[in-house]
Amino acid sequence: MLVRKRRTTRLDVGLALAFTGLAFIVWAFVAGMSRTMMKNLISDSAVSAMNLPTLSKVVKVFFVDTGFVIDLVGLGWMVLALVLIFLAGRQRISISWAWTAAILQSLIAALGAVLVGVACYEPYHKLMTTSPAGALETISLISLPVVIGMAVVFWVMFLIAMLIDRARLERRGPTLSDGRRTNR
Repeated sequence: MLVRKRRTTRLDVGLALAFTGLAFIVWAFVAGMSRTMMKNLISDSAVSAMNLPTLSKVVKVFFVDTGFVIDLVGLGWMVLALVLIFLAGRQRISISWAWTAAILQSLIAALGAVLVGVACYEPYHKLMTTSPAGALETISLISLPVVIGMAVVFWVMFLIAMLIDRARLERRGPTLSDGRRTNR
């Protein structure tokens, strides 16, 4: 028997649209904050005559010099997800493709946030090794980008778990004994 595809409902399309928009907002937030952090790092290095490590220079080229490419990729990715949602709404493909596109966009944005956090922390780490810094101060310097990345990953994992749970309930459907259950 061929694999049956369940019908994509309006709710499925609405949820996918909302998540696609949120995924683009995460992408834009990470791109904008990364650009700002790297510009601040560049101005700090110019004022203090600090040598930037290789990782920081590479990330600077990627996020500042060619940052418009990241913006265009994020926009293109959102348009791709919207086309997939449109096709799923017309019952041409599964809505899972649109969810996959939005989830991957969020995860790659989270990885970008962590990469920029490490690249911005690295030059200051070398300066801090000459002056004594506590463990809490060191953790505070890098925690925000890492926490943002982890929050996006946890949120996506929770969303996927909720969607799987909902799909499991819809497949099974209500039973005769559901009416006997109470909410105590």
